[in-house]
Amino acid sequence: MADMFSANLDKIFESINSTIRLVVEFGDADQKNIKPYAELAEQLISLEVKYNMHNKALKESSSEVTLEEFDRRYQSNITTNKSNVKNLKRYKDFIGQTKLLLTHDDGGPNPSQSYDEELVVEETICDIDPITKRPLEIPVRNQKCNHVYEKSAIESLIKNNPRTRCPVMGCAAGQYVTLADLVEDKKLQHNLMLQRRQRMDL
Repeated sequence: MADMFSANLDKIFESINSTIRLVVEFGDADQKNIKPYAELAEQLISLEVKYNMHNKALKESSSEVTLEEFDRRYQSNITTNKSNVKNLKRYKDFIGQTKLLLTHDDGGPNPSQSYDEELVVEETICDIDPITKRPLEIPVRNQKCNHVYEKSAIESLIKNNPRTRCPVMGCAAGQYVTLADLVEDKKLQHNLMLQRRQRMDL
């Protein structure tokens, strides 16, 4: 049950990240304020911490015979100390990703954007995931064959079948794809964002 809760929370955060990417492309300055996203993340992660605490207390109390003994042990396992959500890895990872996305202003080229990046965007980049056939949102690159997939799609494939090979037709890599082979391609993600923005301006 705890794993299901965590998996559902992962999907919620993926949806929030998708919303932020839309805001970066089409939103106004007020919508690009990180504060509301940070507050939402803090609330969600606080719920996860409470859920895990109660779930652990239930498991540790389940062996008690009487209701009184169960209640006493359950209450003794509920900690009253509030954990600092902002120190947790999930929160730090979310804030880091959100800051990265929000640093790209849509008022023109980013000052840190190199000339090489601009040249890349001038050429059409394939932005379709080979698995879902949908536009890439969080591209990850397979270090063995250099092919790119949507993060959630390839992770789901590997989870369902650990003997998954590269889903790109004609790929010469004969080895199975592992999570350790996958690296988020931030540069490609940025260039895809620029490419989509340019299409909207046409």
